[in-house]
Amino acid sequence: MRGYILMIVLAVTSCFASAQQLLILDRFNGNKIVNDSTLTVYSSDPTTIELTQYFTLKNNTDKPLALFLRKSINSINDSTIDYFCFGIKCWPDTYLTDVPDSIQPGASDSTFASHVVHYRRFENPPLPPGSSSITYTIFDNTTFPDPVKAKVTVVYHLSSLSIEEHSQKVIGVWPNPTSRNITFRTNPIGPVNSMRKLAIYNSMGSLIDESVVRLENYQATYPVEILNAGFYFGLLSGSKGEKVFFKFQVL
Repeated sequence: MRGYILMIVLAVTSCFASAQQLLILDRFNGNKIVNDSTLTVYSSDPTTIELTQYFTLKNNTDKPLALFLRKSINSINDSTIDYFCFGIKCWPDTYLTDVPDSIQPGASDSTFASHVVHYRRFENPPLPPGSSSITYTIFDNTTFPDPVKAKVTVVYHLSSLSIEEHSQKVIGVWPNPTSRNITFRTNPIGPVNSMRKLAIYNSMGSLIDESVVRLENYQATYPVEILNAGFYFGLLSGSKGEKVFFKFQVL
């Protein structure tokens, strides 16, 4: 009897999955179907900077899909930024993609990844625990009379956000984003013209580069050609222990 019930449950689950035209699969959990689900990405590691959720999309129809993504922020934790990667690029400052992600019938695409970045790792005061909730809707309005649509909500839960350094922000960073050089201007701390140690971290908190830059009228330039595309954090340290923090994006 138990085996018979199990067979019925599996059959119903299979029919349900087959009826869905677009499947969102959780790559963290064996490609489990998560359409209309809420997933939680959790960390209690005090050194955590970025929380990421990876998905696979499957075209469960017999026609090609031209997919777009719309982001809806339900709540966002203090001093975090979010972005997502979808199709051919990453989208840091938009709620809606403008380039379709094409998937052939029966094919899968694993380019969808969502991120929340804690960008006050080097700042004062410490941040309280918190969480962010974002809903992602993937849709195709072009192929079918009724639009193909699927959505998933991700909760990014940071239980401990300890701050390891104390610093002030720079006054300005430009151009940002950039692909060549980035210029930053600091608050008037220390000598007007001085040498400073500059450390560059990627979005995961790994040290990428260390160098010495010369501030002229509290302003300096750093070449970014050695960096891959992505988000980075700079920490500028002075001879008397003063620190300046900034973030930037490389194209």
